[in-house]
Amino acid sequence: MKNDIPRLMQERHLDAIVVQGDTDTSSDLAYLTGGVKLEGAALIWRRDAEPVLFTTPIERENGAATGLRLRLWNEFNLIEYMKAHNNDRFAATVALFRDLLDSEGVSGRVGFYGVGDRGYSYRFLSALAAACPTIEVVGEALPNLFNAARQTKDSAELAAIQEVGRLTAEVIDGVIALIQAQRVQDDRLIQADGHPLTIGDVKAFIRLELARRNLEEVHENIFSQGRDAGVPHNAGQPDMPLRLGQSIIFDIFPRHRQSGYFTDITRTFFLGAAPPELAQRWQQVKTIFDAVLAELRPGQPCTHYQHMTCDYFEDLGYPTTRSQPKTMVGYPHSLGHGVGRDIHESPSLNHLPDNDTLLQPGHVFTVEPGLYYPDEGWGIRIEDSLAFDAAGNLINLSNYPYEMVIPVG
Repeated sequence: MKNDIPRLMQERHLDAIVVQGDTDTSSDLAYLTGGVKLEGAALIWRRDAEPVLFTTPIERENGAATGLRLRLWNEFNLIEYMKAHNNDRFAATVALFRDLLDSEGVSGRVGFYGVGDRGYSYRFLSALAAACPTIEVVGEALPNLFNAARQTKDSAELAAIQEVGRLTAEVIDGVIALIQAQRVQDDRLIQADGHPLTIGDVKAFIRLELARRNLEEVHENIFSQGRDAGVPHNAGQPDMPLRLGQSIIFDIFPRHRQSGYFTDITRTFFLGAAPPELAQRWQQVKTIFDAVLAELRPGQPCTHYQHMTCDYFEDLGYPTTRSQPKTMVGYPHSLGHGVGRDIHESPSLNHLPDNDTLLQPGHVFTVEPGLYYPDEGWGIRIEDSLAFDAAGNLINLSNYPYEMVIPVG
C-alpha cells in the first residue's frame, strides 16, 4: 500500500525516489497522484520528507488537485540552461534536473521510476549520475519498490476495483442481450438488416457500452471464436460471423476513467448448444476453477495454485507449461496475475523458481485456468478477479454467472 513506501525505501536503502512521466502511461505516477491527469510531471520523495510534485504551469490546477506540495517546472528556465550549454537541449535538461534535485536537498541513493524511451532513459540517467557526485542513481530489478507497494490494496482501492467489476457485468449482460435479440438462420445469427452478427459488431457494441459507464478499453478486449479461441490472446476476427455451437471466449478487462483501476473477467460460452466433447472440456476447466477458489487462503504460496492446476490437467492427459514448457496447446499459461492500476501486476500465480510470494490480505488477483486447441477449433477459459480483504476474507470482484450455453433463436 502507499503508506508502505517509506518502509520499502528504507529496506532498499533508498534515500529518495523520483517518478517521471504522464499519469496515462505511468501507473506508478498515477498511483502516487491519485489518478489526477498530468503530463510531463515528476514526483520527488525524500525518505525523510513529504513528496513534492513538479508539473507545468498549464497543469498547475491539476497538480494542486493531488494535494501534494506543488512546484512548477518554470522555476527553472530551460532557455537559460540551453544558452549556458550551447543550445544543447540534452545537456541543458541534465543540468536543470541536477539543480532541481539539489533544490530539494536530494542526495544519497536515489531510485528512478516511470515510463520513457529506454535508450533515452539510459543516456539521461548516466549523464545525471556523472553530473551529480552526491547522488547514486539506482535502477531496481523487478519486483521493484512499486511492485511491492501496489500489490496490496487498501479498502478504497478494493471498492474501486469492485465497482469496475459491477459495471463490467452490466456490459456482459448487454452483450448477451444483443446476441439473444438476433434471429437464427442456419448456424448464424442474423440482424434486423439481414446481415450476420459479426465479432466486429459485438466489439463495437462493447466499446459503446463501456463508454456509457465511464469505462475505457485501454487494451483490446478479447471476443474470439472457434479456432481463434484456441490461441489465448487472439482478440478475434472482426468480420467473422457468430456461429452456433462454437466456443466463444469473452475476456473483458476495462479501466475506469475516473478511478484508473482495471478489472478482468472471462467467460466461455456456446450459442444454442455445446458439442458434447467440448461441454466435457468446459466442465473440466470449471472443476479446477472451483477447486482453486475453494482452496485459496492468505499465507499460501502463489506457486501452490499453479502446481495444483498443472497436477489436475496433467492427470487428465493435457500438456502444461510445467510438463512441456514449450507447449502451445493444453494449459499453456500461468493461473493468474495481479490487477490494479495495471491489468497485469503483482502477485503472479505462476511456478517460476523465484516466485516466493505468499497470498495476503489486500491482494487482488485473477484465477483463469484454460484449455486451448486451435487446430481442433476450440479454446476455453474461465476467469474472475478476486481479492482478500483486510480480515483475510475472499471476495469475488467479478461475481458473474458461469453459463456454458446461451440460448438463442
